Parts: sequence; C-alpha cells; structure tokens
Amino acid sequence: MTKVTALAFMLFYGLIAQAQYKAIVGATLINSNGDKPLENSTVLINNNKIEKIGKTGKVNLPEGTEIINAEGKYLIPGLIDSHVHFFQSGGLYTRPDAVDLREVFSYEQELAMIKERLPRTFASYLSAGVTAVADVGGPMLNFDIRAQANSTQKAPRVFVAGPLISTVANPKLDVGDPPIVKVSSNEEVDQLVQQLANQKADFVKIWFIVSPQLNFEDNLKLIQRTIDQSHKHGIRVAVHATQLATAKESVRAGADILVHSVDDKEVDDEFIQLLKQKGTIYTSSISVLDGYNRTFAQQFDFTPADFEIADPYFMGSLFDLRKIDKEKLPDRVKSIMKDPNPAITSASERVNIAKKNLKKLQEAGITIATGTDAGNIGTLHASSMHQELSIMQQAGLSANEILINSTLNGAKLIGKQKELGSISSGKLADLVILNKNPLEDVANYGSISTVIKNGKAFDPKELLSPTPEDLAQRQLVAYNAHDLEGFLSVYSKEVKLYNFPNELLLEGIDHMRERYATRFESSNLYAEIVNRSVVGDYIIDQEKVIGIGNSEVEATVIFHVSDGLIDKVWFIIK
Repeated sequence: MTKVTALAFMLFYGLIAQAQYKAIVGATLINSNGDKPLENSTVLINNNKIEKIGKTGKVNLPEGTEIINAEGKYLIPGLIDSHVHFFQSGGLYTRPDAVDLREVFSYEQELAMIKERLPRTFASYLSAGVTAVADVGGPMLNFDIRAQANSTQKAPRVFVAGPLISTVANPKLDVGDPPIVKVSSNEEVDQLVQQLANQKADFVKIWFIVSPQLNFEDNLKLIQRTIDQSHKHGIRVAVHATQLATAKESVRAGADILVHSVDDKEVDDEFIQLLKQKGTIYTSSISVLDGYNRTFAQQFDFTPADFEIADPYFMGSLFDLRKIDKEKLPDRVKSIMKDPNPAITSASERVNIAKKNLKKLQEAGITIATGTDAGNIGTLHASSMHQELSIMQQAGLSANEILINSTLNGAKLIGKQKELGSISSGKLADLVILNKNPLEDVANYGSISTVIKNGKAFDPKELLSPTPEDLAQRQLVAYNAHDLEGFLSVYSKEVKLYNFPNELLLEGIDHMRERYATRFESSNLYAEIVNRSVVGDYIIDQEKVIGIGNSEVEATVIFHVSDGLIDKVWFIIK
C-alpha cells in the first residue's frame, strides 16, 4: 500500500485523530477562581484536559500543537445550567397539568417530538456556551437521556435525577413513565430511592408540594425519610420548594440543593443561617416565574438568543393559543387572555421578590448556582440561560458573582468542582471564547466565538446548522412575536420580495425593515401555517393571516434559501 493510499484509507476510516495538543492563544482569561483577568494568555489543552496556563510566550507548546487564535477575545469556563428538564420542551403542550390541551395535541405526540429532537436540544446548549447541565427531575427515561448525551460529542455533560418524589400525584403527566411519583409510606420511599440508586442517579429530587390528604407533619416525615434514605445511598437531594416555609423545612431536613428561588416573601435571617449551617446550595431559577403567564397572555419578552438558539418549532407552539378554539381552554387561561394585566402583574411581583432574595443571599455569602428550570412552558432550552444571566444582573449581582454562580458553583452543585467550573491545570477542557468582555455586560455572554467541550472546539453557528425549513419557521415565530430584529435576522441583506411570479415588491433589507416595522404595529397580527411543503431550498407555506386590514388573508408564501439565509420570497394572495 502506497503512502498516499494509506493516508486516504486512514482518513476514510477516521484513524487520524485530532492533534493531541491545542492551545488557545491571545485571549484575556477571565477565571472563576478569584484570579485577576490574565491578558494575552495561553491555555494548553492535552486531549480533553487543561495542562498549562500562562502568559503567551511563557508556555512551551509541544510540536504539532493546534493553535486557536483568540487574540482580542475573552476566555471563560463553560457555563453550567443547574436546573433543566429534558422531558419538557418549553412549548405550549409540555405541561397538560398546567394547561390541558391534549384534545388539540396529545401528550404522547409531545413526548415523541421531544425525544426525536433531543440531538438538536443538546446542540443548542453548546451553542449557548453551556457545557454542562443538571436535569433535576424527569421520568426514568432521564437515565437513557444521560447515556445518549454522554455518548454524543455535540452535547453538554448531563447529570440527572429520576422521577420527582412527591406526596402529591400528577396523573396528567403519567403515560407509563411518570416524571412525578407519589409516595404515601416509608416503604414506598425506600423502594423508589433504591430504584434510583440502582440507576446511579446523580440526584434525588423532591417535589415539596403539600398534600391536602396529609397534614403538614406527615408530609414532612416523608420528605425527611426521602432525604435520609438518599443520603444513605450517597446521593445528594434537590428540593423544589418555592415558599419560605417549605424551603426552611427542606433545609432543616438536610436538603443539599434548593432548585428554586423563594418567591412568596422576603427571606429572613433564620433562613440565611440555616443555609450556612447546612451548606445548602441555592439555585436562582427566576426566568421561569413568568413564562406561563406571558404565554397565556401572549405577551412575550423574547431575547435575541431565543431566536438564534431555541428550537423554533417548540417556540412557535407558544402562539397556538391564538388558533385554538377558546372553548377548549381552561377558565384560567381564558381569563388571562381576556385581561392579562393581573396575571402579568402577579408574575412580576414574584420575580421582584425572587430578585431581592437572590441579592440578599448573595450578599450573605450563600452558594448560589445559576439555573433556569428550562423546559417549562415559555422557558426555552439553552437560550433561557442568557435570560437568567440578565436577571441576575438586574438583581444587582456583580459581574464576577454572576460568572462564579454560572460556572464554579454550578460545578459544585453537580459535585464536579474538582473537574469543572474553572480554568485550572488538570481540569476538563470545557471553555468558551467570547468576542466581548462579559465583565462589562452580561449581554456579552452571547458573543460566542468558539465553544470547547471535552477538548473539542465547536463553531456555535455550525452546531445548529439550520435547514431551510428551520429558517422559515424562525421567521414565522418572529413574525408572530412582532419582533422586527428577530424576523430580519434570517433574511439576506439583498433579499427580494415578489408578487408571484416576478413582480418585484421590494429589494434589500432596509426596505424590508420599513415595510414590516409598520406591519408589526398591529397587535392582532398573526400568521397560521395551514400546510407546509419543502422542496430542496424552497419552502412553500400556505398561510392564514389576520391583522392585515379588516379580514383574514389567505396566502401562499414561497421562500428560497441560499447560503443559510432567505434571499427570495414570492407571495400568492387569494
């Protein structure tokens, strides 16, 4: 076999590995371990671990080292979302216990779609700079999801709990593999904890919702039993407790993690002392607090990250309330849709209490980890991390505190602080290169140049690689959200719009901006896809549109995609 033939053979079969060494050269290193930012740094990676850190020119690079030029950029540890749920999509149909729309879209269909799109969900986390997540509660399928993620390059590190243990049942979520399991006796607690231990659960999760069938003391006894049995198996316990009273009792009982902010009243000194004495980690999870009400009110506050990163199909489902027969909606939802102000105000009050508590606990020196509760209605996977960072900034946390909460403290929550969470020799190479300084504004966490997970570098734009259909869906979501920048972001600067077949309506992104800025002023504007066909780079949507004039418009819209952007659109108006 000739050398050329042998090389071709090795390339074909993937026998030539990546360079053993990589070096990130020239970045300002912003660490989470208390060190001052290091300008013009070099970080040497040996396979999947950080080997050396120092000033550029002071770190000897082995021959053949692959150089990642990060001059003028900023290097941080990979972000960690300490509270997600992969059995939920963030879309409208994901919690039939909150809004029961199973007659419109079955829960089985929702779960099948979530499972099918998991690879895309995994990739979205890396695209958001999130290199590890804690899924703190889901069906037994969670353990398969962990295995799937850990065998996939384009996925964050996934740490999981199994079913949430509760004294309250939630039958609407049970289609054979329930994410919430009711326990009524010590024997049932012991059996379930043993089952989770057999699966090597990273956490046991308790859903501390007081059962009306039990008095508070009996509820608490079962919570205590769950914590004791979990600790007996060496498994840490995370508790869902959003009220100050239940949060206190959870900490007293030995909870290792509180995965929600307290949002019913301001925390007091007693609670702070309990957290300190027990060493309990407190998770932010504030972005989730108004997702449901904003969805029911159809008043969204999407961010650029949502349009760029979130799954456009689940995101698009949030608008389906506008087309569903109102008689099929629960009274609560109908009431909010009719008059959203009370619900939005109530949600805002909870958010404000949670922000005050976060600031107070941060100042008291409590260990806080950044979490989103992603997967709940209106809290989208991956992109919600950037909303949570913004909320922390609004709450008054310093830039350095936000970084530590989102990296090193997340590593502490998942029990991997010796391996993750800071840029240190011997730790795993999970890193993010940013174009802008995150210490100046948390919005700069969105300026991701490169994500490195387990020593492998990814371009965030290539991780998601949107198809033509994805782009058409993204522009539809932004259209229905009346978000002009999100809408225009998927169009070419030289875009051309036609009345079919060739009557030019406008040319160029600036003219398109003028046209749609006016259109988006209509609060009733909404487009429903009746049918969609995909033919190569062409997407053909049959739509019903309201909010243009006084009557419903039926239209066929044809999109053409070139070089990852929509460059031509044709309209056929009936």
